[in-house]
Amino acid sequence: MAFVAGITIISGLFTIFSFSDTYFPHPVDQGSTFKFAAGLDGTRGLTNAGGDLPDVRVWDHNAKFLGISLGGGKVEHGKLAEVKLDHEYQGVYSLFSANGDAVCIAWVSATWGAEQGGQQYMVLGDMGYYCGATWYYSGMFHGAERSQKDEPKCFWIDKNGDQPTTGFQVYWPAFSPEAIRDPQNTEERSPYRKCNDVDFGVRTEPDPSTINYRVPSRVMRRSPAGVSRNMGGRRGHRNKAMESQLVVGDNDGLSARFLCESSTSLGPDLLNVKEGLFCDMGDKRLYPVCGGDLQADCFDIDSKAIKVTSDENVAGFSAGFDASSRASPRVFEKFYNTTLDWRHNKDARI
Repeated sequence: MAFVAGITIISGLFTIFSFSDTYFPHPVDQGSTFKFAAGLDGTRGLTNAGGDLPDVRVWDHNAKFLGISLGGGKVEHGKLAEVKLDHEYQGVYSLFSANGDAVCIAWVSATWGAEQGGQQYMVLGDMGYYCGATWYYSGMFHGAERSQKDEPKCFWIDKNGDQPTTGFQVYWPAFSPEAIRDPQNTEERSPYRKCNDVDFGVRTEPDPSTINYRVPSRVMRRSPAGVSRNMGGRRGHRNKAMESQLVVGDNDGLSARFLCESSTSLGPDLLNVKEGLFCDMGDKRLYPVCGGDLQADCFDIDSKAIKVTSDENVAGFSAGFDASSRASPRVFEKFYNTTLDWRHNKDARI
């Protein structure tokens, strides 16, 4: 087994790491090969993570367009799939445009052809989280050991509007070990620094076809091909499978507060019994667990219901709620087809 030097994200900072070459496409004589990993269904309630492979466009260092692959394949949840693109010169910029079946990207790796130098790079799904895409826990690991508080993430891309992110672009040299010039500089190692729409950028316009690129004056410009339009900061829509699941956990890596306070997280409702908090992902509202003197504006574990003092305390509720006027405070029952129990300590029945 050979290894490839790259950078991963551990505890919120870029770290130089040696990846197994199994996570990268095999080199070809010319062009680029990309390997996509989709999140694993069932991970903390993740559903329908597999989907259509994106269209792939490639530009060289001078923003000259080199070629395009118009998708046509799929990547199954928890698995990897490749896209090959024949072109001249080094494809330092890549744009990935979503197709009709949404996919949750756990990582994408690139291998340049021998005629382009044979370099290999990887971008993790965590970058989508840091840069504002809708995300969830991926359940996919690439060899770097991470704590329970730092589980790997995937981010959603979709063409038809179910998810706001329609694609993303990557400037591959920004994700090489050489990009970390000072390993002791924590500010330089922050993933947020690469959320500049050049090194990495999520896109929201319909069917993105252009890139942002650097010019010698350090002004960022959009590549000439195509027209772009900003669709605004819309949140993704939960599908029926997400709405009908409750995830229960008791470890720090499955924080209801962290999930609820992220404006871009997307997935099923989450109860963390250790935190004593319930996250209603439909409304992004956080409730304490009912108990003792606290019997209002809280989540009741036994009945799986939200108890509120008035309707105004629930921002919005769908057919998944049943409002009961006989209770005081009012009770809004949540209907779940599936409860995923991820607790380490399962002594208490949920």
